[in-house]
Amino acid sequence: MLQKVPKIYLPTPKPKKQFKFPWPLVKFIFFVGIMLVLGYLLFFSPYFIIKNVEVKGSQNPKVIELLQVAKGKNLWLLNKNILKKELSGFAEIQSISIKKRPPSTLKVEIVEKPEGIIWRTQEKRYLLDNTGTVIKEVTEGNLPEIIDPKNASVDIGKQIVTPVFVNFVKNLVFEFTPKTNLTIKEISVLDEMAVDIAVQTESIKAIFDTQGDLDNQLENMAKVYQAKKDDIKEYMDLRIEGRVYYK
Repeated sequence: MLQKVPKIYLPTPKPKKQFKFPWPLVKFIFFVGIMLVLGYLLFFSPYFIIKNVEVKGSQNPKVIELLQVAKGKNLWLLNKNILKKELSGFAEIQSISIKKRPPSTLKVEIVEKPEGIIWRTQEKRYLLDNTGTVIKEVTEGNLPEIIDPKNASVDIGKQIVTPVFVNFVKNLVFEFTPKTNLTIKEISVLDEMAVDIAVQTESIKAIFDTQGDLDNQLENMAKVYQAKKDDIKEYMDLRIEGRVYYK
């Protein structure tokens, strides 16, 4: 009789663990390192410190002085909106464009409001834009000048006359001498509402309604003055349509 040989079962050997290089971790560390280096270069490196501020469109020393504050600041960290808000406080500025030019230049382009007339009061001159808003104090200018005999105070940024008034005065100064052969010495406002103005020439004063038709008033003045020149000694009042009063 055959004797059964017992089977011997050996434990299955566990597979050896293969070493895996931690590439994801390495990539993450490498990425973080790159970001840190770039962050330093962009935001902390002296390479991007603003050294030049180029201003175009404004000669106002206060505007230029304000913009020079940007020097020494990081080009990328500079907040353009804050700078624009500060510049918008200048009434003469209409629009602002700020551009960053790496590595160290800030370019500022300013468009000022169109110049209208000059308003003289309290021995000071103020520049008004075409809407009649006071935009800044000036020392001189080649624009039409209006004198306020009452010397009322004005505030920068406030509208003191209408756009119609400004347009009337500008056209009046342009057309007055060619149509009347008289030279303007000065123009003054006659009422608080800034509707009527007096034009002083070398010989007489002419009173105009700035809300009326300029061409009609000038034509009436020219006709009557030519016909009654010897009788007109003081003034001509042109404010009533179709009529001219004189003295």
